[in-house]
This record gives sequence, C-alpha cells and structure tokens, in this order.
Amino acid sequence: MIKRNLLMTAMTLSVMLSGCGSDDSASTSTPPVPKPPVVDKPEYVWGAPSEDEKALNKTVQFAIVGGFTPLQEGESAEKVHEGYFIENGDLLPTKMVEDAAAKGYKVDWILPPTAVNMAGVKLDTVRPDLFQPGRGSVLDMLIWAADHYDLDIQFEKDDVLNTYWVTSIEGVTGDAEQVDPERLGETQGGGWKYLYASSAWEYNKKANPFGPFTDGTTGHYFNEEDSYVRIDHQALKNNVSIILMPAQPGEMDIRRQKYQREQDRLAAYGGKNIIPEVIIDFKPAKYADTGEVLEPNKRAVFKDIEITAHNLRTDIYQPGVLTETDILLSLVDQRPEVKIQWDYWPRMSSGANVQGYVASAISFNGKDDLGNIVSDTYFNNGACGFVHHTGEWENYMDVGLAHGLYHSVMCKNRLDMGPEFSREACIGEVDGQIGYRARHFGAGEKFENLNPRGRGYIKYGYPFGGNDVHLTGDELIVYAPEYVNYAGAAFGEWSNSQPFSGCDVDSPKIDPSRIKDISKARAPLTETHFGWKQPDCTTCHNSSNSHVVEDMAPWECAECHSNNGAPQSHGDQTCGFCHAKTLEHHGDAFSDKLDYYGENANFKEPESCLTCHVDPR
Repeated sequence: MIKRNLLMTAMTLSVMLSGCGSDDSASTSTPPVPKPPVVDKPEYVWGAPSEDEKALNKTVQFAIVGGFTPLQEGESAEKVHEGYFIENGDLLPTKMVEDAAAKGYKVDWILPPTAVNMAGVKLDTVRPDLFQPGRGSVLDMLIWAADHYDLDIQFEKDDVLNTYWVTSIEGVTGDAEQVDPERLGETQGGGWKYLYASSAWEYNKKANPFGPFTDGTTGHYFNEEDSYVRIDHQALKNNVSIILMPAQPGEMDIRRQKYQREQDRLAAYGGKNIIPEVIIDFKPAKYADTGEVLEPNKRAVFKDIEITAHNLRTDIYQPGVLTETDILLSLVDQRPEVKIQWDYWPRMSSGANVQGYVASAISFNGKDDLGNIVSDTYFNNGACGFVHHTGEWENYMDVGLAHGLYHSVMCKNRLDMGPEFSREACIGEVDGQIGYRARHFGAGEKFENLNPRGRGYIKYGYPFGGNDVHLTGDELIVYAPEYVNYAGAAFGEWSNSQPFSGCDVDSPKIDPSRIKDISKARAPLTETHFGWKQPDCTTCHNSSNSHVVEDMAPWECAECHSNNGAPQSHGDQTCGFCHAKTLEHHGDAFSDKLDYYGENANFKEPESCLTCHVDPR
C-alpha cells in the first residue's frame, strides 16, 4: 500500500471538473505535434548512446535496509556473506554486507537485493517535468517496488525545495541521531535516503577475505554511495544498484540546507541558473618544507557562469533540464580560450557501466577570472583522467568518516607531484580518526577538518558520495550549485601494478608521421579476402611467404591494403584502457596489458589504432 501525501491544487481540480459533462457535439481539434528538442551538440562532443542504450530495458538491482543487528555468538562474518557474495545472473553482491560484517553486524533487509528486469517494468514518473516517458528516478523505482512487493511507503512533496521526501517504509521513519553531539539519541527518525552505484566494481579474492573467488579470479560487486542528489532527480539507467536505508535527522538536515541554498541562489539571480565558481585543477602546487611556494598550482577559476541547456540526453530528460555537463559546455561557449573534448562512453569491455559523456581532454590558455595565467592541457589517457564534484563548499568533505578524493586520487596516486606529496602530507588526525585533507590545494582547504557534527555520516559505507559521486556529469541535474570542480587525477594502481605510461607529464603524444594515410591505399582488401576483418596479418603472412618486410608491423600493411574492414574510431587518443580485453585478434597488441601505449608491441598506440580505425572527423 502506498500513501502519497500530495496536495491537489485548485487549478488541477478545476481542469478535471471542466472535463466532466462537456458537450460531446463540440468539435475536437487535433493536438499539435510537439517539436523535437533542439540538441545543441558542439563539434567537440563526440558519440551518443545507441538505440539500445537509450532504453531502460535491462536490470536494476534494488534493496531496502531496515537496520543492522549484531552478529550472534558463533555466527561468523564469512557465513553471513555466503548468501550475498554470489554472482547469480544479474544479481551482484553489495559491499555493505561486507562492511557491516567486518564491524560485527549483519544487514536486516526489508527487501533483499533483487535484480529487477526493467524490460517488464512500466515506470510512471512523479516528475514528468524532468523525465521522458518510460524513464524515471530512484523515487519512481521505489514506488514501483512498493506496488510490486506490497510495501507500505509514505512520501511527501516539498514545493519549496523542489523535491520529494520519503518519510516512512513499512512503518520505519528513519534512524535516531547518532553523530550530532547535541541531538544524540533522538527517537524521531530522519526519514529515508538512498545509496547509488552506477557501475559494478571488479572484485578480487586475493585482496579480500570474503567471497567465492577462492582461486584468485575476479568477479564484480556493487559499492553503493551516499548521494546528495534529490531522490526524485537521480535518473535510473541499466545495470545500476540502489539501496534505500533509514536516515538520521542530521543527514536529512544537510540535504534540506543544500537544496535551500540552491533555491536562494536562484532567487538572488532572478531565476537564472548561474554557477558562482567553475574550477579546473590541472596540477597541485609544490611547496617547500618551510611552506614556501616552489611552483604555483595550475588552477583556472571562472566566476558566474550562466548555464544554458544543450539537451545531450533527451533520451532520459525533458528538453531544458540542466546537468553538470551543461555547466562545462556553457563555460566553453562563454570562454573560447577553454577547450574541452567530450566522448560518449558506453558499457566498457572491462565491465565498467559508464553510459555517459566523459571529458577526455581539457585545456586552457589565458587568464582566468582571478588573474591567474594558465597554459596547460590534461588528457584522459587511461592512467589518468578527470574527477569531478559539485555542490556547496560547506559540504566539500562530507560523507563517511572522511572524504576520499584527495587522498585516493590527488595525493597518493598523482605521479607528477613529487615526494613531498606523500601519504603523510595528505592526511591528518582529527579526533582520533584519520581525516583526509585537500592540503595546499585551494578553496577546499578551509574545510580540511571533518565537520564535528558528523556531516554526511553513513553507516557501513565507503567514503565516497555527497558531492563526490561516481557519476558522469550528464547524470547530475543541477540547480545553481555553489561550485563545480574538475581535477586531473591519476587512477593509481591498476591490477595491482602501477601503469607504465604514467600521467600527463609522461604520456607519449601522438606522432602524426606514424599514422598511415589509408585513403590512398593502392590495393585495398575487400570482403573476398579470406582474412577479411582479421587484424593481425602476421597470422598468415610473414617475410618467408609474402612480400612483407621483415620488420613491418601488421598495422603498417594498411598503407597499401587499407583497414580490412575495421570500424571507425570515436575520437579518443588511447584505446587500450577500455578495449584491452577485446584485442585478442590483434595478436601482440600490447607487449604488456598494463602498458596502454604498446610502444614495444606489434600495434603501437595510438598511431596504429588511428590508422585503421579512422576518426571520421
């Protein structure tokens, strides 16, 4: 049973009444055909979702947590995991079970993790102003689950803050306050929040004592994250995981304050969606032990950027809905000295479920709005890329016991920061807990200590979330957030070994002379060739049985024989990071699968890829 605490407006009621008893003899006019949305897709935005990716037609994993209870005497954590760490079709384990068991607790489910086949689900969104027919939000999924599994849920509309609040599920109204010293033990629950995982993460038995992968092989699990995105705004997509859980009053207060600030900002700007600060961090500053600045940070700050809709995702959203990606696209519109390359990433061969637009290169050559002169470019090259977070500066460090961004990415794993940016330089001790700090790195510095009121507290979860969620910008609906921060980052250890190619300072640049011009191929192969679409010519041809030069690599054959039916590329300058697992037919595509540039292999990246897989631009 669903109880919806919604008020019907007088205007809605009058429209309904006017339709009753109308004159049947009156002529009915044909409703106008709606005009298709204007998609403002700049030339530097490459690719788009396929027709299949535009449909919500695969699985969504959904669960509702009622609470946590201590493990009973003799009940081992490993035993608790047996029922959950099983890859059963589309049902994957959730890390919350492991985190709780490691602390001596087990999860009490109202609805255990359930893989819902969305091909058989008809969503009726409560936000038709935001979502296209057939698409919807986390709240819409909860409403469907309540109908399908006979759950009693209560939720209410908040017109002032432009959202809905889930107030009760099966009579549970949330958690009592646990982390705010001034409100400990309050019996009044805070309502309900959700955790969201847009993609499963790879899981290795050797790195974790739990799970069925006893032979050291890998599987996948979901690591759901706390989020400050409104529950009726977070879009569903295929193959995600959602967990609803009771919230403490302080947690929901944070959300209310954040949403109120956004509404206040919109009012102050006369209804215009203007972002006070858009920040791009290319590289942190370097400091001496004395605190002296040895090398200034390469940060570009842009003030008061007004957002316009570019409508890249009208497969999900209604025209005019603004996303974080629109902020960066609008920045480029207004600041031509900023260049950003965007590429649509589908579901990757590595298993990563991106299905969104990713910034693959950002450059700036000029003076920013603070007078900083910056001339730099940062590439997404497999070993490195961009992390981003959006929201209020006050919540910069929120979620979990500590914020993981600058420790896990900007501090530990940047290869170009020097030894002074060691782990000790990036962390500090706060009230007996290890707290990660955005040290010497700009505006986040003033929020380097954890909020004593326990902002963003999540029980048994990983310290990502809040403003820093694993989502592409086109998945984040925005209302004049205080800041947007994009930062170049290294992604650290890959398969337990540091990538050879490094980050922006070490990555080889494209050598145009090594890209073969196949448009003038003298003897292009056709479908009649028995090796059509088989990329490694050396499988059959070598210097003893053909005219192949002894030291010629297979991709060099394309200069005379064209690309043998290879598909077009989608504009990225590195390929192995996403496609390494699907390059078996290329023979020794990479001398080592950890080296995504293949300099010592038969197929040199990226020149070999760009020779045969031509960029149509």
